[in-house]
Amino acid sequence: METHSDFDLPWCKELLTSPTVEITNIPTQDSRISGDKRISNSMFSRTLYTSTAIRAQINFKRPTQELDAITPYEYCYLLSIGSDLDGMTGRAHGGFNAMILDQITGEVSSNVTGSFAPATATMTVDYKAPIDTPGIILVRGWVVEMSGRKTWAKAVLEDGDRRVLASGKALFISPREKKI
Repeated sequence: METHSDFDLPWCKELLTSPTVEITNIPTQDSRISGDKRISNSMFSRTLYTSTAIRAQINFKRPTQELDAITPYEYCYLLSIGSDLDGMTGRAHGGFNAMILDQITGEVSSNVTGSFAPATATMTVDYKAPIDTPGIILVRGWVVEMSGRKTWAKAVLEDGDRRVLASGKALFISPREKKI
């Protein structure tokens, strides 16, 4: 698998070559998340996927070790981020951290429920340490509870030493089924 040169770090190579990792997507600025007109995700595809913001991304699925996970797997992003995400020079903006946590927990909720674009009802973010830019981060998300149209998911942003930089918990509501 050909990856971006930013991922040539030993910890990234070890992670991506693990036999338990299943690469699911490698989004780019030219890719559109969905051909469905209801979901363009233009924030990512047009604004963030640039050579100075999210420089490269690899999405994958792997078994989770989280004790509160109700599914045996978690979804992950490996992100190379640039300085156009700064809130302060050399440090990612806190809003970027929250947006990435929202994105991964929404994706996890959607994948687990099969719901097309569940809506974020609430999300709590805990900031633990600054995210250095430019840099590489690992984003992990998993589902912790489901009840009817409600799905709760958790996520963390980590550095190469598995140090948690930010964490979040979100509640998603799946759309009502349309009656025919």
